[in-house]
Amino acid sequence: MGAKQTIGVVCFTFIAAYKRHFWTNRPPDMQRFLKRIVIVVGIVVLLVVSAAVVIAGFFQEEVGEKLVSEINKQLMTELTVGHFDLSLLKDFPNATASLHDVVVKGQFGEGLLEAEDMAFHFRLFSLFGEQVKVHTVKISNGALVVHIDQQGKANYDIFKPSETESHFNISLKKARLENIELAYQDDKLKQEMLMRVEEADFSGELSSKKYDLRSTARLASNFIDIHDVRYFAGTKWGYDATIFVDLEEGQFDFKKVKVLVEENSFSLVGNIKKEKGYSNIDLVTTADDASLASIMALLPEKQLELLGGFSSEGKLHFSMDILGKLSPRESPATEATISLENGRLTHPYLKEPFKDVSFEATFTNGNSRSLRTSSFEVKNFKGYLHRELLTLHLKVEDLDDPFIDFQMDGALPMAYIYDFFKHPGISGGDGEIEINNLDVAGLYRDMVSIQHIAEVEMKGSLDFDDASLKINGEKITVDRGKFIFEGNLLSLQEVVIEGAGNDLQLKGSVRNLLPVLFADSLNSKNAKLQFSGEMIAKRLDLFKLRQMTDVPISEFTEKGGEIYDSLKTQKYVQRERLTEFLQGDFAARVDEFFYNKIEGKNFSGKLYFENSEMQVLGNAEGMEGQFAIDGTIFFEKEPYLKAKLSGDNINVNKFFYQTENAGQDVVRSEHLEGTMNTKLLIKAYWDSTGHFLSDKLHVWAGLGIQNGELKGLEILEEFSAYARVNDLRRVRFEDMQNWIEIKDGKFYLPVLFIQNNAMNMSICGEQTFDDKIDYGIKVNAGQVLANKFKSGSNQNPIKAKKDGFFNLYFNVYGTLDNYKYETNKSKVKDMFARSEKQKRQIRAALIKEFGAPLNMLREPVEWQDVGETAKWENDDDVEYIDGF
Repeated sequence: MGAKQTIGVVCFTFIAAYKRHFWTNRPPDMQRFLKRIVIVVGIVVLLVVSAAVVIAGFFQEEVGEKLVSEINKQLMTELTVGHFDLSLLKDFPNATASLHDVVVKGQFGEGLLEAEDMAFHFRLFSLFGEQVKVHTVKISNGALVVHIDQQGKANYDIFKPSETESHFNISLKKARLENIELAYQDDKLKQEMLMRVEEADFSGELSSKKYDLRSTARLASNFIDIHDVRYFAGTKWGYDATIFVDLEEGQFDFKKVKVLVEENSFSLVGNIKKEKGYSNIDLVTTADDASLASIMALLPEKQLELLGGFSSEGKLHFSMDILGKLSPRESPATEATISLENGRLTHPYLKEPFKDVSFEATFTNGNSRSLRTSSFEVKNFKGYLHRELLTLHLKVEDLDDPFIDFQMDGALPMAYIYDFFKHPGISGGDGEIEINNLDVAGLYRDMVSIQHIAEVEMKGSLDFDDASLKINGEKITVDRGKFIFEGNLLSLQEVVIEGAGNDLQLKGSVRNLLPVLFADSLNSKNAKLQFSGEMIAKRLDLFKLRQMTDVPISEFTEKGGEIYDSLKTQKYVQRERLTEFLQGDFAARVDEFFYNKIEGKNFSGKLYFENSEMQVLGNAEGMEGQFAIDGTIFFEKEPYLKAKLSGDNINVNKFFYQTENAGQDVVRSEHLEGTMNTKLLIKAYWDSTGHFLSDKLHVWAGLGIQNGELKGLEILEEFSAYARVNDLRRVRFEDMQNWIEIKDGKFYLPVLFIQNNAMNMSICGEQTFDDKIDYGIKVNAGQVLANKFKSGSNQNPIKAKKDGFFNLYFNVYGTLDNYKYETNKSKVKDMFARSEKQKRQIRAALIKEFGAPLNMLREPVEWQDVGETAKWENDDDVEYIDGF
């Protein structure tokens, strides 16, 4: 049924009901008179409603254009509309004019308002009068941008003087905003705000000069900036207010105002009166049943980062008085008080609340009502955490150039505070840290300055009583020890650390602790934590220490690799930032140390820290020999290592076992016996998540093995046609020395001559980290055939003489699990020639770094083919190593 038919039925029903009710037992003349009246009224109503339907149906566009035109007559800027709807029946006898895709320009050519919908509600019959009186406006789904410039001119000042004649009159009694992004900027008062108006209602005689405003709102604040200080960051709040508004006098009387911040209520009473160039403010805010979290939400963003998260239970009282003038040059007097008696303080990071907490905190902006005379004080704070008492006092004077006076005394049980370390691997704690009369007093600018830190007074101590943390499943305990503060000097006395296979003791001194702690993330002010100390360790497990600093995999892999990687990246960034501040050295003596399979003892040396670098210099025993170590770790977002390592009289079997066969799998630890001297240069890299980049690893190594033996090497047994099988299973040699290089994910073996009891041979080639091999081997076939037919087994190496008829050349290729070999003289000789250049480069690089000439057992002249060379004097084409 259409709208016209519906109206007809309604009118007919109305007339019929009227007839039954009023016409019964009436005189005939009266009945006829009433009948005519009812018919006339019904016809008039039907005509009016039909006219409205006709207007809505046939003249909607004309009415919309007229409406927009009349609004624009009252604006100094322009309103544009995408399209228009006119509803005359939905709220009959009221009408609704809906403007869609609305854009309103502000002053100075700026955008003021954009909205999907703007609806005007007015009396239907005012369409037929001289003026259309609008009493309700609703704006939804849009953005409102308010800007006041340095001269105090506002972009929303867009209405023409009221004497302008118009057929469109706004007589507002109610306004509503829904889902509006509000951006506000006042250049004169240095204020900026961004928030979302979820919904806001305003009611009253809004077009009058004086009226009672009733308003409620739900708001989500992105931020409110006042003089470059950020408040209400990411805060939900709102209000319920009744305010008397006197526009002629510029006065606002707050009769009844409730402000809701994170679901906590504050009462606001008082008034604001605008005068020429300033505003007089007299306001009082109180809350007797709010939580500490709601009070904290009023703090600036930087303070909220430090103190946020705390909430309270108990009788918390808050009051704030604001009285005086507000202008670009003046601020009103402000005093605030927070007090808590016998309450509780909770925090997400605390395993149980502070109990029996009492304190009083006050703020005032002083006589001059400025930052210079402002002060903040926390007095008589006391509370118990797991029956351990903690007391503190804090006073900050002159917020323009703050002077800080801080005292703390008590104990912190580790089992209840370990989450404050913010490391995902920390899952428990035990013992406690005793704080003994810690007292810090001085100017903040001196606390962050290396040059003036001596002006700051600091005293007190921290005692560790079996204080422990459980990190990635390992328990680390500071068994005993003391930190003593004396001015800028921090002394570490007999600090004993145990756990995770480690037992060590630290002592020493540290300077500039406060400048480093207060260093800004963007500007460290050249702060350096200068230290000198000594570490004595009975046992040091470096592998477990590294594991403890890592992000635990099990907790985050289920949530996705991206989360895990981002946490590891964050860890490396934090470590890079921390090591930027370190400057000093540790003398170290370690009885036993371990890293995975590597074992060593009697390390003696020093660790140097500077500019995010740690250098290790020292000597140690290991693998039945001696090592000299000179390495530097660069703690960057993508860290890397450069190191020099010298080893003398090393057991080659243990060396290959503990280094996991030096990155290859052809000759393994079980294949080798002998004593080795070695010199290595290492460059190793990790990505930002701590993943080792094997394809970027670069190693140059010189190895010399004496009195050696190759046992059970499967590749050699393939040459049983040329030598006795038993000889090949246990190949003895006097000396074997060569140069090795690892780069681009490959293990390179330049030409190596092996003079042994089974055969004299040369070998070179390469192997990838996924065990693909390509080796070239030269064998003096005549020599080994002659030796094969001799009686018995001779374990002495064969002389390197050309007493055979010919040499054989074999190419071994494929994978370690599936390899082939074939004779290929041209390829093998080409491989030998190319490897000679690589051998010279490796040797020259090692000579450059280690200085002393490096002796090498070369292939005897008698063993060389025509055209082969073993000259070492010509190193013109050597590529030296950058960075060493």
